[in-house]
Amino acid sequence: MGGKIHVLSSHVRVVMNNKSKRKILVAPLDWGLGHATRCSVLIDDLLQKGHEVILASNGRSAAWLKDRYPTLTLLTNIPDYAVTYPTNGNMVAHFAKHAFRLLAVVQAEHRWLNRIVIEHAIDEVYSDNRYGLHHHEIPCTIITHQLYIQGPRWSRLITGLMLNRILKRFTSILVPDFEDDRSLSGALSRGGNHDKRVRYIGPLSRFSNQTYHATQSSFQVVALVSGPEPARSVFEEQLKEILSTLDQPALLITGKPEVQQTEQMKQLSIVSHLNDRELASAMQSAQLIICRSGYSTIMDLHALKCSALLVPTPGQTEQEYLAEFHAEKKNHDMVLQPLLTAELLQSYLKPLSN
Repeated sequence: MGGKIHVLSSHVRVVMNNKSKRKILVAPLDWGLGHATRCSVLIDDLLQKGHEVILASNGRSAAWLKDRYPTLTLLTNIPDYAVTYPTNGNMVAHFAKHAFRLLAVVQAEHRWLNRIVIEHAIDEVYSDNRYGLHHHEIPCTIITHQLYIQGPRWSRLITGLMLNRILKRFTSILVPDFEDDRSLSGALSRGGNHDKRVRYIGPLSRFSNQTYHATQSSFQVVALVSGPEPARSVFEEQLKEILSTLDQPALLITGKPEVQQTEQMKQLSIVSHLNDRELASAMQSAQLIICRSGYSTIMDLHALKCSALLVPTPGQTEQEYLAEFHAEKKNHDMVLQPLLTAELLQSYLKPLSN
């Protein structure tokens, strides 16, 4: 990950040049596992520099962080956004309905940080899309690829004004993407006048600082489930039904690190979680990868040099945009979830040789 790590390290050195060792809070949003997994790049970098890192998150993200960093302090009492995705796909109406509750969580999160800074003598904060984690006395950096939220035209002005007001409270803004035409986030992170605090640090993926060699795998199809409920479970059940009818071996990873699950349905193997090396090997050796088009997944695919069939969460405007953006660039294919069928998947697969 050469240049990317250099940029990230430069930022950390600039912020921390007055003190050789600092106590730093890193807090990823629990909105699928992606925010936590991509923060591992930052966490590893800070630990290598000798800083003390305290983690904060909820739910599955907290479970993943606890498993990966068992010796670090993990605060799970941070206010929980408890994000859900609707089953009917009307994401705009769903979030409009929950807008006041989410704003209340942001305010509670800010009050929580004021207390934690004192209790744990925090010197600096890195927040991955947790909008309440700003403080008037210490540097607070937000990590986000969404400077411009996609959605219906009428909603963009409102969300844009709200987002800009929140982002101004942070000391700096790190965008995990390329600044040039290699951009993975497209219009989500560009398209307007950028604040001088915005820095593009390159994609963040847990796979970027490792070298993985694809090994021979019996799985021709690898499918990954991610994201908030109940849409996550709906997608899991649909994939089980489809993949179990294929005439080739398939692997379904349900994305639940807090449980130990293994199941066999005909030629479909189901597991709850894989470690980085196992997951990288499975993805790199598969004929076909099926996954959501969340941004952290896009960064992981880029790091592993894999193409996938992207299935955006219905109504999730960010994922729909990213799927269309990368399909147009011919990086990946995309299909809407109602059109995902066994017949479609079979068209991507080469017959197994006898």
